[in-house]
Amino acid sequence: MRWRNAWIVMHKDLDEFKKQKLVMGSIIAMPIVLGVVLPLVMFLPMVTIIPLERPWDVNGLLEIGSLPDTAHIPWTNHTIENTTFHATVISNTILKNVHLSNCVILSCILKNTTVVDSTVQNSSLTNSYLKNVTVVRCKGTGLDGAFILTVSSDLNFIRTKPSDIDQVLPMMFNMILMIFIIVPATLPTIIASYSIVGEKNNRSLEPLLATPTTDGELLTGKIFSAFIPSMASTLLAFSLGVILLDVVLIPKVAYPLLPNLTWVLSMLLLAPTACLMSVLACVLVSSKVSDVRAAQQVGGFVVMPVVVLMLGVLSGFIFLSPLMIFVFAAVYGCIDLGLFYFARAVFNRETILTKWA
Repeated sequence: MRWRNAWIVMHKDLDEFKKQKLVMGSIIAMPIVLGVVLPLVMFLPMVTIIPLERPWDVNGLLEIGSLPDTAHIPWTNHTIENTTFHATVISNTILKNVHLSNCVILSCILKNTTVVDSTVQNSSLTNSYLKNVTVVRCKGTGLDGAFILTVSSDLNFIRTKPSDIDQVLPMMFNMILMIFIIVPATLPTIIASYSIVGEKNNRSLEPLLATPTTDGELLTGKIFSAFIPSMASTLLAFSLGVILLDVVLIPKVAYPLLPNLTWVLSMLLLAPTACLMSVLACVLVSSKVSDVRAAQQVGGFVVMPVVVLMLGVLSGFIFLSPLMIFVFAAVYGCIDLGLFYFARAVFNRETILTKWA
């Protein structure tokens, strides 16, 4: 193959597309609207409504009020260590490595203790386990447990669960990432469907077919003339979308989340293979029909493999991880190779010149 000839065909087609302002405008506008404006509309309400605070991951935890400014940590030099108490009232004591059950603890300092079925009031707790305990006007750090009622207390637990925004973001990111995959698969239906049949209708194809350009060179030029603007427009929208989403999310998560590895691999592998699959199919259809509208309508079906992926992601059946990106990119790549060789096999310039109306 003489790449210079393919380059000339591609350059000629790109010059033709530049003259069609509406086509170029739609190629640029659609990715911007779907990949930039739509995600911002989706994320802005979410980041303003969903709190960032992470609730404690403790079963049955109920929090009432907050620790008053007048609260103080008790002071005492009376210490009890390595002991078990049951149904006892303990006050003004330092308890270390103690197991307490059915007790009332008043104004004590608890360190590395286990408290079960008890009430703790006006105390300080450190590295302790609480189960079925009522905690009133206390301070605590490094706590764990279950079924805790805290009243006017300031407690810090060692286990936390993800915040609402942490749970929502992966799903939202997957949905938005699908936009940047389906857009480059859709844009070629605007360009590539016109590539051959449009030139035939404008009577600019015959001189091109009469040149010594081979079928493979001609197809390659047509393919890249649709692939380059489609991917360039998608990458522009991707860059703007990533920057704006980070600007919106950084106040909530404190650091930029995008682009992550999955997004980078998608733009390097999945989006180009999906775009190329669409281009090849549309050029193939364009070489077999005699009307631009028919080419565009038939070409719309070529995005079905990408639609299947999108439906799988939206339904939650498929999660776009780096492994899944490699799998689908490999599948789309195999389809691309098959379509290219099939297009070369069925492309016949004599038929196009003599039998099209």
